[in-house]
Amino acid sequence: MTPPGEIDVFEALAARDAEAKAQGVTLLPGVGFDVVPSDCLAAHLKRRLPDANDLKLYLSLGANMSRGTAKTMVEAIAAGTRLRRHGRLVTRIRAEEGSCDFGKGKKPTIQVSWGDVSTAYRSTGIPNIEVQFAALPAIRRFARTPAFVKSFLGLGFMQSFLKAHVDRMPEGPSETARQAGQAALVGEARNAAGQTVRARLRTPEGYALTALTAFDAAKRIAAGEFGAGFQTPGSAFGPDYILSFDGVTRDDLNS
Repeated sequence: MTPPGEIDVFEALAARDAEAKAQGVTLLPGVGFDVVPSDCLAAHLKRRLPDANDLKLYLSLGANMSRGTAKTMVEAIAAGTRLRRHGRLVTRIRAEEGSCDFGKGKKPTIQVSWGDVSTAYRSTGIPNIEVQFAALPAIRRFARTPAFVKSFLGLGFMQSFLKAHVDRMPEGPSETARQAGQAALVGEARNAAGQTVRARLRTPEGYALTALTAFDAAKRIAAGEFGAGFQTPGSAFGPDYILSFDGVTRDDLNS
């Protein structure tokens, strides 16, 4: 999965769109759980409400994170929470909390930095975008860290200390957890008149899905199915691409 620190990678690649087109190169980042399902969900909501100007995405990952993702979250502690407002990336020192019904009643959620604040903007043109995660204890602790503590935790020796603790975690979800787990995503788009559309995706566990989508995307690009330049999964493959994978369902929650 693409960790939260890679928002800047998405932005840097998008900035090289013209260069990539001139060289005949396809730039397609985010071909795992971040951001294939959420990007397709965003594109679907935009299709349902073409004049949407606000997008919220809620994610429940379905299993524990790997050491690699945990380490990148450690690196992001000092950076604050990133979202898009009026087309621009902004950073909030303190994350807002919310709630979402992923299908089994409302659960607490919290804002996180996630790739969609970059990619969904380019897939949909929606100027206001934020992402919230189901509020697992570890994520809530990271997001609620006071600003002066975040600055301290961003220092080199503290990063090394925190990452050493991460190395004591399990390497990642077990094979059993990956096979049995299920992720859920809910998206909500709203326009200036207050009209709202909502939809929910259910997918295999995030790391299991990443293996499937990354391999499929690589095959398609190698086969020359897509043109040069920067693309996102939603813009390259369309809103319904995620539905081509086993175990994925989508429900529109209002008509």
